[in-house]
Amino acid sequence: MKIANYELIFQKRTFSITGFRAIAYRILFVIFGLMTVGFIFLLNGINPLDLFFLSNRSMLRIILILLPHTFVSFIPLLCIAIGLAIPFKARIDNIGAEGQFIMGMLAATWTAMEFPDLPSIVLIPLMFLNGFILGAIWALPVVFFRAKGGFQGADVVVSFLMVFPALYLMQYLVSGPWRDPATGFAFSKILPESAQIPGIPIEIYVPFLDATWNFDPVHISIFLVLIIALVTYYYLFRTEEGIPKTKIGYEINVTGKNPLAGRMAGISFFKVILISMIISGGLAGIAGVAEIAGNKLRLTVNSAGYGFTAIVVAYLGGLNPIGIIFSALFFAALISGGTAINLTGLPVSALDMFSGIILFYVLLSEFFFRYTIKWRRS
Repeated sequence: MKIANYELIFQKRTFSITGFRAIAYRILFVIFGLMTVGFIFLLNGINPLDLFFLSNRSMLRIILILLPHTFVSFIPLLCIAIGLAIPFKARIDNIGAEGQFIMGMLAATWTAMEFPDLPSIVLIPLMFLNGFILGAIWALPVVFFRAKGGFQGADVVVSFLMVFPALYLMQYLVSGPWRDPATGFAFSKILPESAQIPGIPIEIYVPFLDATWNFDPVHISIFLVLIIALVTYYYLFRTEEGIPKTKIGYEINVTGKNPLAGRMAGISFFKVILISMIISGGLAGIAGVAEIAGNKLRLTVNSAGYGFTAIVVAYLGGLNPIGIIFSALFFAALISGGTAINLTGLPVSALDMFSGIILFYVLLSEFFFRYTIKWRRS
């Protein structure tokens, strides 16, 4: 782009931004996003300071009051985002985690209906296993089209298109064979008690909020996804002096940075994409099991969209499981705080606008991680 005698150029960075500096960059861009949202609300006659912090119906206060519900959203966001970080690290774009998430819910529902008499200690692990398998299977078409098809954008196209068959299959099952005749709506039957993941039976009264935190909706899957985060970090993302400490972690890292160099070094791209997508789809499936068996307890015709939100969560967390823990908590809090936006009288689409602007700034931060902007004489 030229202005007068100068032109704007973009140069690829010769070094990676890591550590505290990377965290600071991401936080800064999120703040820019919040400022932009605040400015838009100001144009609509809403004081952004009241909306975010100061009023009795502010986002901060509602987030604190609804803290247990924040953790409910945190569980699927964290599990899916960790799975997405693995192929993203290898520059493989799995944007179809929503479909894999739905297949996990279908696998859990089918398993619970087929084996209702199994004890919980057997049935729930079986549901998680089936959810992982079906989620991974739903991700496999990406492997073959991307690795064998010779089309570099196949991962984006195929993974996204795979969302729709999963969604339509769920809608068909809930409206037909799995529909609960006792209701007038397109709901499946409630899962048997043996298939329901127990919650955390803790209540805490918070005086400064004059509210009680009831953690019973927070099912114990939260401990499972935190363990998954730590194990994934240890085996795939842990580094020493910038070099991954495990073979598969090294192969994923090299493939993402320079696929040609990886092939010349004998790294199989097919192996990397196969392992990455199996884990990614499988973890999205596990998230689906946790959501249906710990939170919803029955299928409906709609999905929460966690698979798409988790893309932003993964990038905001720096494609690192430890960072993703905090970014998942942040976005789960935004979902809870969205109630404050609804109370302003703005249309429901205002919440989508809010999330979309944050997404834009997160992606913009990723651009600046890879490129610098300079002016020079033309």
